[in-house]
Amino acid sequence: MPAISKAPRSLLALIALAVGEFLVGLDLVSMSVALPSIQREFGVGMMQLQWAVMAYMVAGAAVAVPFGAVGDKIGRRRLYLIGTATFAVGSAVSALAPSMAFLILGRTVQGVGGGAMGTLALAMLVASVPHDGIPKMIGLWTAITAGSSAVGPLIGGALVTAAGWRWVFGINVILISLVIPLVLREVTRDTPSVDDARRVDVVGTGLITASLILIAGGLSLLENFRLSDPQVYVPLILGLLVVAALSWQQRHAKVPLTDWKALRIAPIPATLILLVILSMVLAGALLQVSMVVQNVLGFTPLLAGAVTFGSSAMLVVLSPVSPKVMGRIGLGPTAGLGLLLAAAGLVGMSSMNAESGAWFVGGCYTVMGAGFAVAMPAVSAGAMSAVPQSLVGAVSGFMSLIGMVAAVLGIAVLGALSAFQVAKEWEATSSDIANASALTSKVVSGAIPELRTSYGDSTANVAAQAYVVGVTDALRIASVGVALAGIISIPLLGNRGRKARTVNETATATTGV
Repeated sequence: MPAISKAPRSLLALIALAVGEFLVGLDLVSMSVALPSIQREFGVGMMQLQWAVMAYMVAGAAVAVPFGAVGDKIGRRRLYLIGTATFAVGSAVSALAPSMAFLILGRTVQGVGGGAMGTLALAMLVASVPHDGIPKMIGLWTAITAGSSAVGPLIGGALVTAAGWRWVFGINVILISLVIPLVLREVTRDTPSVDDARRVDVVGTGLITASLILIAGGLSLLENFRLSDPQVYVPLILGLLVVAALSWQQRHAKVPLTDWKALRIAPIPATLILLVILSMVLAGALLQVSMVVQNVLGFTPLLAGAVTFGSSAMLVVLSPVSPKVMGRIGLGPTAGLGLLLAAAGLVGMSSMNAESGAWFVGGCYTVMGAGFAVAMPAVSAGAMSAVPQSLVGAVSGFMSLIGMVAAVLGIAVLGALSAFQVAKEWEATSSDIANASALTSKVVSGAIPELRTSYGDSTANVAAQAYVVGVTDALRIASVGVALAGIISIPLLGNRGRKARTVNETATATTGV
């Protein structure tokens, strides 16, 4: 194993790593604000837009676990710097993309760099503090990096409105040039042991990547095909077969993707399930709602970014509080409270209509963000606190992998639910529209401004109603799943993480003095 680094040795080191993570998060959240503008410039459907987002996540998922292990072997700082350079190159390709294919390519390269940065930064931070300080560090890290979520949509909306969507990526190239020298100067080099023989499971990584591409790809095709069409079910079946092959391969691999025995330590399995649910809903809901508020409600990119601010502000304010709440009431109640709050926000969001205003949408985002801010740091801290210090790099990488896999599946699953419901509503309400079936793909894609320009207000209004109904139905289904997870998590996780009161605290609680 590598010698444990003293990696952020100063406040500047923490800032350097946080700025890098800020850019990774900024690129992810601001992308959703830019999607309608990209759709209009390239004239593409929802499938291509989803892949502009998912390519970033699939690439990040593909490298999360290998980079965690390679970082342990060759040095986390070295690999982190390689990741930042890769992220800058991908940003440049995306900013200059002449077509959707090049944009997806650039996003893929960005994802590789972003996966390295996210995985290794957290590993360096966790390895630098005492074991009992991990929850506090994760809470602080979440709060700092949540700034990207707080201002990301605002920055993205402002850039798209003022300079065009390409500057959402172009700004990364400028800022990353400031991060690299700061990391070189302030983050101590970690020196791996010469007898470290850890290897990377290339086969396992390839199987995960292939299964993600097949499953997410099959679901994304529901824009133009039905589930019963071979274009959809064949890649889905192949993806599930690859997952089965991955399960077999991991049982027989000499060097598996991660230490599966460590992941069986309670409460890690339950917390990973909750992490999957949270990541799926957050990624899927953000993409769908961003399309609705711009293409149906008529929000500008800047206003679309602004309505998410309440959600992001809750992440900044409540993330550091979450571990403290867990210490008071336990992991189960903390996670349950967060999930139920998130479900309430989703229920509110699912009641949107074509007349909904910015204050209503922003309020729903705020409630949902408060839920995520309470649940996610507690869930992460509950998992990482159970991991031996020697395995934090590999397990951190695996958690990053799970988060990105879940985000990809969330975009694909919520997108598929939305597409099905939109098509169903459009079929039921468009009988008076000539050649309505030929417009289905545009309606499913939410291309309402294009329909208004080409076919008039009457067709566009019916299409807008169908699109809103489909998206809100998908959000309503998601809210039920999140609420059920919240209820189950309370007894499932119990009082883990709850700290015993001191004598003084007990006396104060008893006397009220």
